[in-house]
Amino acid sequence: MDTPLVSICTITYNHAPFIRQCMDGVLMQKTSFPIEHLIHDDASPDGTANIVREYEARYPDVIKAIYQTENQFSKGTPMLSKYLFPKVRGKYIALCDGDDYWTDPLKLQKQVDFLESHPDYALCGGKYRTMIMGENKINEYERKGIDKYPNGKTVTFHDFFDSYLFFTLTVCFRSENISDMFKYKICIDDTVYCAVMNKGKAFFFPDYFAMYRLHPGGVNAGKSRRERLQFSVDFHEEMLPDYGKNSKSLRKRYIRDVIDLRFIDLSVSKHFFRDYLKIVRFSFSGKLDTLPYSLMQLLEKTGRYTSTRIKIFLGIKKKIN
Repeated sequence: MDTPLVSICTITYNHAPFIRQCMDGVLMQKTSFPIEHLIHDDASPDGTANIVREYEARYPDVIKAIYQTENQFSKGTPMLSKYLFPKVRGKYIALCDGDDYWTDPLKLQKQVDFLESHPDYALCGGKYRTMIMGENKINEYERKGIDKYPNGKTVTFHDFFDSYLFFTLTVCFRSENISDMFKYKICIDDTVYCAVMNKGKAFFFPDYFAMYRLHPGGVNAGKSRRERLQFSVDFHEEMLPDYGKNSKSLRKRYIRDVIDLRFIDLSVSKHFFRDYLKIVRFSFSGKLDTLPYSLMQLLEKTGRYTSTRIKIFLGIKKKIN
């Protein structure tokens, strides 16, 4: 087989009802170049691995799978950087989780054509639709008025996380730019974006490329808001020393999540004034260019917190333990 130009990386776990559609979305791609589909099954007990083996036997030149006997996610293993990215042979990498799927057969061709002709761009992506399982409902992509850009939109690392247009299931990026991410303990899509966007610009296509499936078995299902915020704060604290200088939007997201997290903890604090003053001090501790944003977050969250406490005191709202 010829060396693939694009390597598609998929992480899958308990996706037996969905994984065929994911692989079919890759196999239907109409390209002028060879591709490979690298799939990591994380010891799924529901038969996902058997379906992947079936496809791997039918398409051995395209599908290359890794089958775990013990679940790696539960151990905190960064699966992209440990198992999939080291096996990439393509000049470009595309991502699609096992419960999502591509809907545009020209997705990869469009993205590769763009990146080949625009060497100053490191990444590109597009729109997607959301399928809400159990509700028989599909939502259109809506992000900060992106429909105002019928010809697409260029985004820099400086403002990348402000609008957050790019999601795992639509992106394609240069594999040469991922080397910086292997040293990090937390390896998620945002880790990829930091490493890649530090090397160039991104282009957002106005095209619909994929379908995102929202279902109870998703990776964040069952996690509390506090747990999700704590993970985000941990991620930003690992990324900021290397990328904070080049991305104001990354610093702003960190500020937002830290303030949100501390207000959640404030609701159960036994030392209200002391802990509130810590939030105030944090809000004034950042760089000058993010100070207006920090103060806006502080005032907004203070108002929301005060309103909630008044409603609880009046019995309008139940206290959340």
